[in-house]
Amino acid sequence: MRFDPSGGDVLSFALERMERGAQVAFATLIYIDGSSPRATGAQMAISEDGGHAGSISSGCLERAIIDEARQAMARGAGGVIRYGKGSPFVDVALPCGSGVDILFSVNLDRNAIAAALKALEERKPVSLAFRAGDVSEKAKTPDAFTRHYEPAIRIVAAGFGPELTVLASLAHAAGFDFCALSPDDVALRDCASSQTIHLASSSQIQQIPIDARSACVLLFHDREWERALAPRFLRSPAFYVGAVGGRKTAAARREMLIAEGLAPSEIDRL
Repeated sequence: MRFDPSGGDVLSFALERMERGAQVAFATLIYIDGSSPRATGAQMAISEDGGHAGSISSGCLERAIIDEARQAMARGAGGVIRYGKGSPFVDVALPCGSGVDILFSVNLDRNAIAAALKALEERKPVSLAFRAGDVSEKAKTPDAFTRHYEPAIRIVAAGFGPELTVLASLAHAAGFDFCALSPDDVALRDCASSQTIHLASSSQIQQIPIDARSACVLLFHDREWERALAPRFLRSPAFYVGAVGGRKTAAARREMLIAEGLAPSEIDRL
């Protein structure tokens, strides 16, 4: 399972195991005393056989967390465990000298997890409240930890050749969604993306999936494709729009966009 910074990989693992009839626990990082490679909200899902998804400490604590999760499932109750500084477990230390509190949750609500996954698939943010006993859509105790999940970053990139295919590889490794646009079918195939758009004509371009968690990138060295795509990108809800080229190219691009009727405030987004 590839890395998914949205946390969807952890939810997917949990739901898949639960649908097979296995018991699953969640471990959630709820407090950091010092420094940590992961922020609060980092999670793992652990099945009763020790299978797991996600990461909390980049390898320092995962084995101890898996063992504790299996014990929590066996006794039917979770709780908060301190590891590292201030922990009673002297044999489980963090090299950085920090301490972390991990919330273990058992007796999970499969429907709540399924609904959260569906929201992420529809690129909608969603929250789940975790506590020692269970997880539900709303916190029921003051010490519950609410985990907010955001859809994965999507990169919408248009171009040719290695600039496009290498960016696709980096995006996949980082756990981002990638939508490739190109007139080159070979490049689209090499991107191995779930979303590809063949650019047959600069005057006839199909709808491009861009939302507020999308970054749009122009990798062309051809102004005609930029003329067709740049206005769409700049007028979209994308949080970032970029294009390759030096200062001379950037100046020429700006003049082209002015001629296309874009306002300076729109062009300044680039």
